[in-house]
Amino acid sequence: MALRVERTEYDLESGYLYYVFFNPHWELQADEVKQRVPLEVAVSLTETGELADVSFTLPKPCRGPQALSFLQRDQTIGKVNDQIFVAVPGQNGDAVVKALGALDLDIAGRIVGMEIKCGVPGAATGEPSRAN
Repeated sequence: MALRVERTEYDLESGYLYYVFFNPHWELQADEVKQRVPLEVAVSLTETGELADVSFTLPKPCRGPQALSFLQRDQTIGKVNDQIFVAVPGQNGDAVVKALGALDLDIAGRIVGMEIKCGVPGAATGEPSRAN
């Protein structure tokens, strides 16, 4: 299964907006998203702003086998307990930042995609993650 990522041009007020498609046959249409679950994500970006890696903790409503059906089919996505790790093929990240995200679920309750807002100046997002 091929992971697909789309990105908007950088905007000084809103930063980048990424969309990760977990179902490669799905097209982003607002009326097909039946539930949106907000979450915080850690993203790794390339020098040119491309998405290289994404990591996040699954919210409780998204931990069942039905919700994870598309994620489990993709070899570029790993799961350890409730943590998801996504590696975008062909990309190597240079910086890791926190960002706001939202998981999109279809009518069957499956995670079909994820929206990520990254690089918003002055917001809590876009700050480098610090190792403890």
